Amino acid sequence: MKRRSALAALACAWSAAAAPEGVRTAAPLRAGVLAWGNDGCWVDSGGATLHRLPDALAPGIDPVATAHGLWLVSASGALRCWEPDTASSWRLRCAVAFAAPVHALAASPDGRWALAAHGQRLSLLDAGGEIVRTYEGTDLKREHRGAAASLFTLSRRRSFVAAWPALGELWEISLDPDAAPIFDGLVHDYRMSEGIAKPGYLGARRAPLGRPLPAFAFADDRVPWLAGTLGDDTIVVHLDVRRRIAALRVPGADPAGAAWRAASWGRSTNEWWLPAGDRIHVFDTARWVRVAGYTLPGPVRSLQASDEELWALVGEPDAASLFVLGDGPGEAWQPARNVDGPLLTLRSSTVGMELLVLRANPPALLRIGAGGAVLRSWPLPPAMRWTGVAWRPAG
Repeated sequence: MKRRSALAALACAWSAAAAPEGVRTAAPLRAGVLAWGNDGCWVDSGGATLHRLPDALAPGIDPVATAHGLWLVSASGALRCWEPDTASSWRLRCAVAFAAPVHALAASPDGRWALAAHGQRLSLLDAGGEIVRTYEGTDLKREHRGAAASLFTLSRRRSFVAAWPALGELWEISLDPDAAPIFDGLVHDYRMSEGIAKPGYLGARRAPLGRPLPAFAFADDRVPWLAGTLGDDTIVVHLDVRRRIAALRVPGADPAGAAWRAASWGRSTNEWWLPAGDRIHVFDTARWVRVAGYTLPGPVRSLQASDEELWALVGEPDAASLFVLGDGPGEAWQPARNVDGPLLTLRSSTVGMELLVLRANPPALLRIGAGGAVLRSWPLPPAMRWTGVAWRPAG
């Protein structure tokens, strides 16, 4: 049976999605791709080239593509949302400026919500850019204040997660109108219905983890936990019990480049593949024990996984190579066929069948299929310093 391409599957998955209330959609948003760098963000408008949006980007804050547009933070620190105007052009839907520049951004894949961290506050916005709720960066006793360091989107849980290092807390903000009420305590309070409940919908459920807080960098929509580093340990926090469930001693680990793989043929358990230098450590996530390890010919910068293949970007920054590991007994890491370096970054598709690869020289965005076959290539301007790529779901 022939597999559908990732872009076709994305289009099918999002074709029935309804437009957010109050948002004018003159042109349906097709599935596509985007790339960004120091000079701005470039989007696929259906042709052979990418179209540049006029905003220069704030450094270190990735744009977020949704089913109805694209959220980004401009160089001035303002929040902006773009949407398709015609089949080949985009228009600015909204722009929101805060007293302090936005330093972290997340958005729901359906395009209904965006979350922006600015100063010592969070602002939740609807699809039209209206501020629905503001959250102050204080702990429960109002003894500590601080800024949210990182934001994550967990669409299957219908929530955002924010990490607050100065407070020693993780917050999960539910977007589910039927969310359970919030009791500001641990699991015992929730199960016994102790204390005074707060509404769960758009409320912040706190996980008091203490200080110092791990630097959280890994989240996957399929699992109910986050991971980050604290010294030489990689800390795993479960969002349902709101506690640390594992401390993995892996010096030099990079959770931001890790990949999660569900159990399937050849794997009896769910696995987390964690890079550290030129090593990859494989953990069974049911017991959090190390079950395998691999050594590659250079620093492992990033891993991307599907049910059938695992991809590794290996080498020095701005000059890495792509390796692939098949799913079967005795398989070894091999350089990906037909993909010439040096490479900068990569991103697997939502359905995990295809890969986006950013090539440094000559600059291009490549769409890669099984085994490393190049399915499509978009040339990129050579003067920019390119930093990231992403898939854009259909609206």
